[in-house]
This record gives sequence, structure tokens and C-alpha cells, in this order.
Amino acid sequence: MFKSIALVVALLASASVFATPDTVSIRYLSRDAVDPVLSTSGGTNNYITGGLNYTDAATGSFIAYCIEPGQPFALSLDSHNNPNYKTYEVGSFTGTQATLLQGLYSSSFASVYATTDNGIKQAAFQLAVWEIVTENSSTLNVTQSNGNFFLKTSNLSGGALTTALEVQTLANNFLSAAQSYHGVDQYSLVKLHNNAKQDLVVATFIPSAVPEPESYALFLAGLGAIGLIARRRLPR
Repeated sequence: MFKSIALVVALLASASVFATPDTVSIRYLSRDAVDPVLSTSGGTNNYITGGLNYTDAATGSFIAYCIEPGQPFALSLDSHNNPNYKTYEVGSFTGTQATLLQGLYSSSFASVYATTDNGIKQAAFQLAVWEIVTENSSTLNVTQSNGNFFLKTSNLSGGALTTALEVQTLANNFLSAAQSYHGVDQYSLVKLHNNAKQDLVVATFIPSAVPEPESYALFLAGLGAIGLIARRRLPR
């Protein structure tokens, strides 16, 4: 489910009043889906995939996706059971990564959250994000032994194999759509970097990009309130 933010309209109206932050302090809350479990060639082992729910003290909750599969994510509580806020640098994507991530989000992101039963879709979307940011070859495909990053299926059987193959097929479909997308940019994409924890991509829907019913536009706009402020410093 999208995480709507009550003050999103106010944020849109007042974003220009505040200085653009170079860093943000955010706290991991939970995964948005709890299945399926994936193992990949890129540093993940039994990773329960899904959108990652974070919160920011200033702007509220938002969904992010991991772009650094080899790094751990920050726990919601520290060793003293206090809220575990971490500081992330706010940046942007450039070049081919930016183009492909924009294509991925613009072509497929809304469909991932079109239903509540979306664990498979979220896993496939995460896999597609990882392929875009980690694959060294010119071919984007998460089938086993294709390039340096892929979904491992050789050690699976039964229902686990069936699920993995479904995720794999859908991820490849997402990647194909990303590569063929030539429409307007529908999202502002922000990169959040932390030296010790997973780097993240946060997407904010751009209401003016595509005609949307008013309620749906606001619904999507609430997804990435961090981006509403941070996107002002991205290259145009």
C-alpha cells in the first residue's frame, strides 16, 4: 500500500521556502511485503524482498527500494531499543542508470502497487532495480548465469522454484519495459547514500507529468515526501 502523507499538499506549496537538505535523517520501519525469499548472485542470501518503509521526522513515511544488495539495512531500533535514525546523503542518479531507473518507475511502479496482494510484484521490482544498478554487461536479464547479477534458482525445487521463476519472469518484463520506455518522466528519483547501510532510491510522483484524477495524483504524491524537497537540487 502507498503511504500517504497528510501534509503533502502543504509540503508541495512550501518546499521552496526551505533550504534543500544535503542530508536527511531517516528511520527504517518495515518491509512492505514479506515474501518471497530471494537469493541472488549480487550479495543477497534469503532476502525477504519488498518495498522498504522508512520515516523522516520532518515529512513522514515513504517507500524506498534498495540499490546496494551487498549492504545490510538499518534496524528500526538501536541496541538500546531507541528509534534508530540514520543520516543519509541526498543525491541523484546520472547517465544510463538514471534513464533506466526512470523507465522502470514510469512504466511499472504504479502497477506494482495496484493491488494489496503484491509480494511477487514487489520482489520482481526490487530485482529489476538491482539488475539496473549492479549489472556490468549490456544485457539486462535476471535469468541464472546471465551476466554478473541474476536470481539463483539452481538450488530450488517445488513451490520455492515456482515462485522464483515467477519473480524472475516478471522482473525481466519490468526490465524490458524500462528499456523501451520513451515517455515523459513520471517520477523524481532521489538517491540516498549511507556508508554503512544500504543505499536507497526514493521516487516521488510528478503530478504534472501525466493527467491523473486528483485523488490518485495526491495518493501517489505522498509516496516520497523526501523527494518533494530534495528534487529541487537535481539537474534539470
